[in-house]
Amino acid sequence: MTRTVEQSARSKFQWRVLAPIVLLIVLSSLDRVNISFAALQMNADLGIDPHGYGLAVGMFFVGYLLFQFPSTWVLTRVGARRWIAGCVGIWGTVAAAMAFVRSVEELFVLRFLLGCAEAGFAPGIVYYCSGWMPKRYRANSIAVTMLAIPASVIIGGPLCGWLMGVNNPLEVAGWRWMLLIEGLVTVAMAVVAYFVFVDEPKDARWLSDAEKDWIANALAEEQREAKAPVQSSIMTALVDPRAWLAAGVWCTTLIGANGMMFWLPQVIKSMSSLSPLEVGALAALPWVGVALGMVLNSWHSDKTQERYRHLGVALATGMIALLLASAIPPGPGSMLLLFIGGVGLGGAQGVFWSIPTAFLHRSAAAAGITLINLVGNIGSLAGPYVIGIILQQSGSFSAPIWFVAAVMGTGTLLVASLRFSERRAISG
Repeated sequence: MTRTVEQSARSKFQWRVLAPIVLLIVLSSLDRVNISFAALQMNADLGIDPHGYGLAVGMFFVGYLLFQFPSTWVLTRVGARRWIAGCVGIWGTVAAAMAFVRSVEELFVLRFLLGCAEAGFAPGIVYYCSGWMPKRYRANSIAVTMLAIPASVIIGGPLCGWLMGVNNPLEVAGWRWMLLIEGLVTVAMAVVAYFVFVDEPKDARWLSDAEKDWIANALAEEQREAKAPVQSSIMTALVDPRAWLAAGVWCTTLIGANGMMFWLPQVIKSMSSLSPLEVGALAALPWVGVALGMVLNSWHSDKTQERYRHLGVALATGMIALLLASAIPPGPGSMLLLFIGGVGLGGAQGVFWSIPTAFLHRSAAAAGITLINLVGNIGSLAGPYVIGIILQQSGSFSAPIWFVAAVMGTGTLLVASLRFSERRAISG
């Protein structure tokens, strides 16, 4: 009977909580990355050079880094239902407002505000889900939410291209229509979210009393486990070299992901005379590789219980594929190599978090994961900006691709250092 109740509670969580969250993550990623498709027309309309575009991309991450903790603090004060709806509604409004920018300075401000609005969503959702399922079921939930990022580009690439090319009733530039429609869809979903989500399992009318009891008892059992003081956990993470090495690896991975996310449409456009829809479709192909890499590499890593080689080989594969793609003429061969590069990048992302969550002591896990994520997102801030500078100085997309490949190569070396440090910690 208990097993049946457990399975029923998990199934309802997946469909009534996790599935709507995945949809919102897809929207958040799309509202964050659609600037890369808008840039195909927007940069010329607003007179934005590569350096300015890279800075506009990076402004999102300034707000994102600054407001993560304040946003999650608000979550604990107002409850999940109002917080989720509020976050989604605010970022949707800001995303739609970007359709009306008239200067690069206005774009900077709105990108910063978009980062502020989205800042606490990802960590807040992790916190929210931790109140629904015990730890043994959370890994699968994390993997599902990570797949939402490539899914947003796979779906969003062609969608953005189509919206930019279609005749619109407002008779505005295609990039403005695309940003407006996608932002308004997010605002509409904020209203839906207010009625779909509940603050806690005990508030869910769609759970039976037995299912509510199972969730409460499973979480209470975890809470009874001994925990070290918060100060000790923070210091343990800060002085652990493995946490800093892992943070470096995550940083290189995110630089590669954001380099592809925010610059690939312009790379494809520079090599062809394709329409926005065709550019969007081609830009989605490497992200099919990212999703494939996430699923296959994490599955094989779980099957063999080996992590470091799976991570290092994935990063090395991405590096080699990018270098080869920049060395051959544009065409099907270069797109195939970009697809392979996406497989390597996704494979690295799919395996990465299994490493720090294994070596971090339970008392240091929360602080260590926060440290790794913050340092990684510094790469998200700096990467697009540096790529913009390199592109403006070189006048060619080859140099930025070499930069991203070099960063991923550095990540491979850091994985080897992390493995060495881990062996030394075990033997010591």
